[in-house]
Amino acid sequence: MVWETKHKAMNVTKVTGHLPPAKLNVRGRAPQKLTITFTPAELFGAMARCSHLHVINPSAATPEAETCRHLLHQYVDDTSEDFAILGSANRLKDFSRTHLAGVVGAGISYLQMVRDGYIWFDHFENFALAGPAPSSKSPDFVFSQIGHGTVAVSESKATRGSSRKQFDGTVKRGYIEQVAPYLGTKLGSSVVSHGYAIGSWMTSLSRAEILVHHTGTPTRSAAGPGEGPDPIDIRRGNYLDILSLLLGPSISRAARERTWNARGRRFVTARWLGHDWLLGMAPSHGAFAIADRGEPVWAALEEEPQVLWSFNAFALELGVARRVFDSLDTPITQVDPLSNIPVMSDRLIAEASDFDSAVFPDGFAVIGRDAKLENVSVIMPIPRDPDKAQAAEDGEAAEAQMGVVGDEASEFGIISDVQEGMEQLEKNWLAE
Repeated sequence: MVWETKHKAMNVTKVTGHLPPAKLNVRGRAPQKLTITFTPAELFGAMARCSHLHVINPSAATPEAETCRHLLHQYVDDTSEDFAILGSANRLKDFSRTHLAGVVGAGISYLQMVRDGYIWFDHFENFALAGPAPSSKSPDFVFSQIGHGTVAVSESKATRGSSRKQFDGTVKRGYIEQVAPYLGTKLGSSVVSHGYAIGSWMTSLSRAEILVHHTGTPTRSAAGPGEGPDPIDIRRGNYLDILSLLLGPSISRAARERTWNARGRRFVTARWLGHDWLLGMAPSHGAFAIADRGEPVWAALEEEPQVLWSFNAFALELGVARRVFDSLDTPITQVDPLSNIPVMSDRLIAEASDFDSAVFPDGFAVIGRDAKLENVSVIMPIPRDPDKAQAAEDGEAAEAQMGVVGDEASEFGIISDVQEGMEQLEKNWLAE
């Protein structure tokens, strides 16, 4: 039976701390969560996000993760409690096995960090170091938490062939060579206070394991959040990566360069689990994005046959999306809306998993076929008129504090007149 719904578990079976360097703001932290569980949708969402590295063609990142998702459906059973890749996967070509292990391992390392309390992340390659690189090698990701002014870096390792002891050595080298050199360095606007090398050992055909090497905590080290400015740039990068999944890589790239904003643009939304969601849309045939127009992929709805457009399963909670869009249009001299952005509640995250779906703490979601989307609409979250936008912001002032999104989410934006044929378009979204 293919893996479709079963929650899988992975245990952190070995944790190794490394003495931190005597640098300001370096504070080690051991992993607090030693068992993680996840659904197929949660692992797919994690893999899709981790695949969006700038060093490859970003248009290929989502199909790459989709390929691995289909492989997991075939090579992970839907009955056992523990996550493991079945022995039948060994019949894949060696390069396919290596690729599968790498993408799955990156997704597992992301889930381990999120379950351990980290909310936002971005790819290390998207940040500039304040000075020369301390090593020719670098980690994969940068993570931040609520209330912490410093950030953590992480390196992902994975194997389906090495022995457990041999692989632990690989993870150790990953920490020493790719994580440790960056401790105490300034990355973007934040200081790297600690780091992890997270290894997914998947050689066993019955139970995969997680091995972690991390920055240790000396006995005289001060506890509590690291000092430093709020790592807004990590949050911004986190949501720009999400926009790549929802709107296409050209939009994300332009937004990162501050040459694109959402003012006056229309987006497709729907209501699900008591929240409004910005839906990711992609053409059923043709290119993933319309790069030269600087528009989301569905902006040509009135010009192209509606049957060509479909929901791509990715979504962003609309309240979060509006703050992200506001941030793209906020002068750097003003308070960034991302400094007061909500996180999703544990209840909402758990409820989503009942529908073959996944909601992540930062508001990103993978919405499965079992989910019932309601009130599918085309809206303009950020009005063209700045006065209207300011009025909307004033109306939300009481909700702007950092917190957890509960069971209800407010409607945002101005709902446009739904054009003729929307009912048929909705059927296409829900049928894909």
